[in-house]
Amino acid sequence: MSKKWMWLSGWASDLNIWEDDLSEVETAAAHEFIPYSKIMENPDHLYQSIPGLAKAETVVAWSLGTLALMRSAAKRPQGQRWILLAPIVDFCNEASGWNSKNVMLMIKQVVKIPRSTLENFMELMGPCDEEIQEAWMNTALQMNLEKLALGLEYLKDNRVETPLADGGPTEIHFGREDQVVTPEMVKLAQAMLPFATINERPKSGHWVQTLIL
Repeated sequence: MSKKWMWLSGWASDLNIWEDDLSEVETAAAHEFIPYSKIMENPDHLYQSIPGLAKAETVVAWSLGTLALMRSAAKRPQGQRWILLAPIVDFCNEASGWNSKNVMLMIKQVVKIPRSTLENFMELMGPCDEEIQEAWMNTALQMNLEKLALGLEYLKDNRVETPLADGGPTEIHFGREDQVVTPEMVKLAQAMLPFATINERPKSGHWVQTLIL
């Protein structure tokens, strides 16, 4: 595999907007950032739908991107490194704080009142620089509303139900102040990835910058 990193965005996100900053994590590598809209074209078959993913040395996935990556794990090349930021394995598990009813409400709201819905979601993402929050919001507001709803439906209806095989080095990074993917939800991810190393950021929330930089 080449010295290449591929980044899978989370819900309503496009990590391309932070390319300069995130590439500093590994300056010797080539970095490619896959937007949320591309992931949702075929979320359970990422290795087939995203060219070059199988050849990447390292895959960084954020939030919804982690669920899609884990559900595509059967095609993971042996030895490929995974870095999972705020991982999701069962979004509507009773321990998560989310349930099908409130996600269904959010699905309706994101189509009817997108700005308010996105602002409420962003509050749950925890602390971060205002400039980063503003960039995320502006990007999310430009997205197709039906595709935003589709991602929430994906989170509601899909989960990882059996532990994954150890396919290579795997890291889990999560923020103690994240109210989207709470520490209780991360415990579910640990159960599905018992071989993973865990990195808790006590003063971080959901934001990719605070989890990996």
